[in-house]
Amino acid sequence: MRLAPTLLAALLAAALAPAAGATIVKVTIHGTVAFNSITKAPFTAVTAGQGAQLSFLLDSGSYVDSPSFPVRGYVIDAASCLLTFPSAAVPLQSPFPAGQTPYFVIRNNDPAVDGFYISTIVDGPNSLPLAPVGSFGHFGDAFHVTYDGSTLASLDLLGALGSYDYTGLTVFDWAVTDGPFAPLGIDFVSMTIETLVPTWTDEGHALAGVAGNPAFTGSGTLAAGSANTLALASAAPGALAGLIVGLTSANLPFKGGTLVPAPDVGPVLVPVSGAGAIALPFTMPPGVPAGTSLWMQWAIPDVAAIHKVALSNALLGQTP
Repeated sequence: MRLAPTLLAALLAAALAPAAGATIVKVTIHGTVAFNSITKAPFTAVTAGQGAQLSFLLDSGSYVDSPSFPVRGYVIDAASCLLTFPSAAVPLQSPFPAGQTPYFVIRNNDPAVDGFYISTIVDGPNSLPLAPVGSFGHFGDAFHVTYDGSTLASLDLLGALGSYDYTGLTVFDWAVTDGPFAPLGIDFVSMTIETLVPTWTDEGHALAGVAGNPAFTGSGTLAAGSANTLALASAAPGALAGLIVGLTSANLPFKGGTLVPAPDVGPVLVPVSGAGAIALPFTMPPGVPAGTSLWMQWAIPDVAAIHKVALSNALLGQTP
């Protein structure tokens, strides 16, 4: 069945309405292994003195406030959470235990201290279950840091952007747990909380068809496994255009031009009405690592073109 263009455009416009006010934030925690007595993979090659890193993504609009304490838990994108050592990369348990949610919690003036911790409950720190299984169930990742009360101004994640080290630090605890035990300890070194700002590059390539050479630029986030609003500033004429999206480039001849993306993510039909910004929520596939490239290109109906289709320039976005 073929929908009338006006109806299809209306349906797409409703489906592609972005969530307002959401910002994707990346947290990266660095440390040094203090000791390790775990004899099970993948921790067997982790030794004292090695570096350790915990990183994950958050949505600034997805959080829970505690009714009892001045703390706020931001939901961790479980697919993005990774504990890494030079010899091992350890994800969270997948699927994450039913009925539980991984949180990154901010404390402010509680009552005279600030801080951060990870937990499956908002009101206090506990370990997040990791994929490998130890002697007492899944290993866990436990982390919390406490700072003096002048470190944070509020519970707002975007207000907490920045770098944290020993300045104002009063307490830290970071360990891989096995049931009630902590057989692997990590000394905290630093933490960064930053918004994801991908790089955008105009890949150019020969344009086909439309007079005025339709072109577009991009901004927005490209976080793995999360809804990302891409603001595409388009100079395309009014049309129901196809946005071709790929995780790899193909550079194939197409309708008299060059199709740059390999459409492994797929084409998305988008109503385009002249020049201006187009907000397009797009979800990167879960598990896509940092540094992933994403190619985009418009295919636009053009009755004046030989093949009745024009191609825009290609745009390359890359996650931080």
